[in-house]
Amino acid sequence: MILQLRIGSWKFTFTFAQVTEVIGVNSLLPDGKHILMWDFDEWTFPQVREELERVQRVYELPNIYIIYTGKPKGYHAYCFKKVDWRKALEIITFTRGVDMGFIKYAVIRGHFTLRVSPKCGRKPKCIWILRSEVPEEVLLHELRSWVKYETLADGQEVKIHKIEVK
Repeated sequence: MILQLRIGSWKFTFTFAQVTEVIGVNSLLPDGKHILMWDFDEWTFPQVREELERVQRVYELPNIYIIYTGKPKGYHAYCFKKVDWRKALEIITFTRGVDMGFIKYAVIRGHFTLRVSPKCGRKPKCIWILRSEVPEEVLLHELRSWVKYETLADGQEVKIHKIEVK
């Protein structure tokens, strides 16, 4: 819950929410290029797989790894192709079904971030690999940008309650 109190021209904001700490990996590589990352929150596995197959064909991408987050209709995906930031944004925004919040925060930060650690007992698990003849350009050990961050615990919704005092 977010409580906003306005007194004249002053606004005070208080947030009350249960959070959990998680670890994520960023798309940014040491040379300034990026790998591709996707976050789907409301699509079924067949929808995610079909859409990523389409994107893989259009952009001639190497293998794409689909991860089940443990949340119903929650999937992440990784592709170890090395691209510049604008191309990464082009490919991810071209993909239907990607969470808009994921894209928004990526644009603000200048890189994508996906959770890799458990969250509230849910562990990410690779469930499918979309195979490709195109070779991968990045090895897992080249991912050197990691972050520890707080996220809302499962079941949390942020609602804003406004109070105005004149």
